[in-house]
Amino acid sequence: MTILPRLALLLSLLLLFSPAGAGEVESHTVTVTDPAGVDLEVTVYPAAGDRVYLWLLPQAGEHANHARLGRELAAMGVEVWQVDLLDAHFLPRTNESMRSLDGVSVAALLRTAHEQTGKQVMLVASGRPAITALRGMRQWQEDDPEQAYVLGAALAFPNLMVDTPVAGAPAEFVDVVRATNLPVFLLQPTQGVYRWHLDDILADLRRGGSPVFVQMVPEVRDFYYLRRSAPDPEEQAAAERLPAQLLQAGRLLASVPRALAAAPMPEAARDVEAGRGLVERDHPPPVADFTLTDHLGDEQSLSHYDGQVVLLNFWASWCPPCVHEIPSMNRMAETLGEGFAIVSVNYQESAEHITAFMEEVQVDFPVLMDFDGRVAADWRVFAFPSSFILGRDGRVRYSVNSAIEWDDRDVIAIVEALMAEPE
Repeated sequence: MTILPRLALLLSLLLLFSPAGAGEVESHTVTVTDPAGVDLEVTVYPAAGDRVYLWLLPQAGEHANHARLGRELAAMGVEVWQVDLLDAHFLPRTNESMRSLDGVSVAALLRTAHEQTGKQVMLVASGRPAITALRGMRQWQEDDPEQAYVLGAALAFPNLMVDTPVAGAPAEFVDVVRATNLPVFLLQPTQGVYRWHLDDILADLRRGGSPVFVQMVPEVRDFYYLRRSAPDPEEQAAAERLPAQLLQAGRLLASVPRALAAAPMPEAARDVEAGRGLVERDHPPPVADFTLTDHLGDEQSLSHYDGQVVLLNFWASWCPPCVHEIPSMNRMAETLGEGFAIVSVNYQESAEHITAFMEEVQVDFPVLMDFDGRVAADWRVFAFPSSFILGRDGRVRYSVNSAIEWDDRDVIAIVEALMAEPE
């Protein structure tokens, strides 16, 4: 053999057996038409293993990490099907659109993935698409399958609420949560909004008979693998662990019994007290008092402000609306003067980070550090920013679960009226 053919053979062998070449998985697309006539375009990362992960893309659409995760799982022997349901249904990328999806499309995808591959299927979803995943599993059961090839669902930081409630109001989860009896694996970030509400989610899932497993993801917030900007080192490390965690989830769900018949559907969830902007309230605070250290390490209690009208604000520096409303809060405090106080509670960030933040952004009020998020959970905070206006008697008189211009004339007038009330 001459030198050139030998060299060509050597190069081809190197490409075939090199680690980089082994990790590259070519994707292709298939189209699945559901019973309603909706064409669902699916990106497939094929693999030779015995499982398919049907991945419902998030409300914001595809992220660069989805292709990487699909290829990595395929290299581990798990075939991955990824689908954007909002895109397929020509729906806007809103909370309402995501919650409106029934389970028909997902059930059709589950059937087709099994029919085309002969493999077991596990659903993967995060955030609000978790609701559609549960609805899809239930619809698949109601379609009367002959084999228990659906393993269940792996859900990361699932948002299973009917709607975001008014700050301080209890959350209500969609009724399908209490009607799920297939296995569920939850990935819950320790700094996520639902960390301290996890027991309520687990109780509703187990009410329907679902075997539930939980793995905590330390030191990260919700959406840690879906950042559009550069992730923190902890988020990057957690995102790199995700394929192995999902591989473990599939093995775990495959090891437990799975029901073919759907669980009874409970009564519909009650109406949720929802609203944007200032919402008038009149009730005692969820907790009588709390004590936290501020960013300088000094202890402060809410009770220190008894007799004043208080704006209690829960926020985080990674939340753009939270940062946007700080200047108007500064102006509000200057306008109202004595008899009014702002108590700011930062959600699960370090004192060092907030000190550096306050060197860049002027903050004219104390910032208390809710390092583990327990105070926010006690006050039933499900969104950031969330704020409460407390009257001089300590009762919650208004709440808001979005950013507003706090020095707006109407807002100032409301607070001045509270300040004029007798103690």
